[in-house]
Amino acid sequence: MSHTESIALPRAQGAADRRWLVLAAWGLFCAAIAVGFSHSFAEMWSRWFPLWDEPQLSLSDRIMEGESYYTHGPLIPLLSGIILLLLIRKTEVPTRGAPLAGLAALAFGVLLHLTAVFARVNFAQGFSLIFVLVAVVLTLWGWRALGRFWFPLALLVFMAPLPEVTIYDLNFRLKMMATQWGVSLANVFGVLADYSGNRVYLPGDKSLVVANVCNGLRTLISLLAFGALYAYISRMRGAWRMLLFAASVPVAVISNAVRIALLVFVADLVSVEAATGWFHDVSGLLIYAIAFALLFGLERLILWGRRAVGRPAKVLPLFHNVRRAEDNTDQERRLAGAIATPRGAAVLALLVLNAGVALLLHRQVPTTWTESVAANALPPTMPVGGRNLIATPRRLDRKTLGILETDDYFYSTYTAPGAAPMDFCIIFSHDNRKGTHPPDQCLAGGGERILAKADVLLTDAPGRGAVSCRELVIQSGTRKMYFLYTYKCGDAYTNSFWVQQATIFANGLLSRDASGALIRLSTPVDTDVDDARRRCLEFLRAAVPHLDENLK
Repeated sequence: MSHTESIALPRAQGAADRRWLVLAAWGLFCAAIAVGFSHSFAEMWSRWFPLWDEPQLSLSDRIMEGESYYTHGPLIPLLSGIILLLLIRKTEVPTRGAPLAGLAALAFGVLLHLTAVFARVNFAQGFSLIFVLVAVVLTLWGWRALGRFWFPLALLVFMAPLPEVTIYDLNFRLKMMATQWGVSLANVFGVLADYSGNRVYLPGDKSLVVANVCNGLRTLISLLAFGALYAYISRMRGAWRMLLFAASVPVAVISNAVRIALLVFVADLVSVEAATGWFHDVSGLLIYAIAFALLFGLERLILWGRRAVGRPAKVLPLFHNVRRAEDNTDQERRLAGAIATPRGAAVLALLVLNAGVALLLHRQVPTTWTESVAANALPPTMPVGGRNLIATPRRLDRKTLGILETDDYFYSTYTAPGAAPMDFCIIFSHDNRKGTHPPDQCLAGGGERILAKADVLLTDAPGRGAVSCRELVIQSGTRKMYFLYTYKCGDAYTNSFWVQQATIFANGLLSRDASGALIRLSTPVDTDVDDARRRCLEFLRAAVPHLDENLK
């Protein structure tokens, strides 16, 4: 054996050992991410496919059916991965890490994630994953690499569902706007249509309802992701690219208004059954073609306009100034090898710590609250408005209680001769914020039509003063119902879900009263909304002293 061979063998062995070390490090990285964010992944999957756990349905129905606004969610990480690989293969990627800034950001991301786990804020867990990935890139490869990879990382925002409270609020607003715009557009083209709330009325006693899936929110969220991708690969640069992306919002709204108008046309010219049947499904796909045509047309219009004013855009190939040199043959090895460095070891240590603490916190999640606090909050007879209203207890089903993670509730219908029935419901938990969420969610999820929302103030509550509330007017079958609700968080009342959630969380951290309750009243709208509001406020005023004394 020559001297050269005797040196080459140990070097080859060392290279092979390092490859195994790099593979093992990346395997540990993937495992730590999978374990640490397992609850986030499960929550995202359930939001992408709400009917996934319904075994009686076919696989296609479990994927396609259900009111999901994020059915595009699984495509986002796939697209991000493809773009990331293309960037690595086609462009120069610096590999000089920024360990101090990166590790500080990673530590903050881990803290944010663990705080979200502790506080049970599911949407924040999903967004903290994206922040952690950004910090990992910064630590291992540095600022310039983060500048190269910013788009596939930013695109991941569209896979993480927004809070359900935000979704339902946007849902209501967009549903009303979509109905108004669609009917107005149909009127322009000669269809004599009118609307009330989200119901469209047509000649011949025809009517159709703009349901949640037609409100444009699903289109808006998915088209924002599509618009971001379109703007990224477009011939625009700089502020013009951002303008094209921002145009995704009006494009989504306009496209959906066109769809509603077409549904109205078909309902008027053919039948409501055709509009809500086969054409409804076809138009759901057509809306994306309309949106693509609008974005493409807008891009061409901008390019034409700049030429017309003598300032033509300089159209350059994508990545023209950062293309990878032909002699750069070991970029992938250098990028992957950064995990087997001291800064990579620090990244792995923080991610393993995050996984371990997250598992521990998930095991210590408060179990279902079973004590009877709310159950005894109100007496069986309530003197209200000169009448003694008598309670008839009602029960919530086990599925609902399982979602709320509490068995402690009060649900009764109070009646008296000559008085309209009054439903009074309290959902209580001593240390679990999940039990108290806006009634809008349950009502909309149950297929009820929300006609109006507003803030209401209860004045002169005994021993309390003013109590802020929120009201809803819904259509339940052929009847209208009035709902009044407020939240109790510790010793305070608020009509804001977010204030209540933040107060309960802060009280828990400060070892104060971290209990929370949703207090909801409902009554039929027999004459007008004002009368139903008066009755509910009058009943709540009588109930406040009992709530203050018993809900602790």
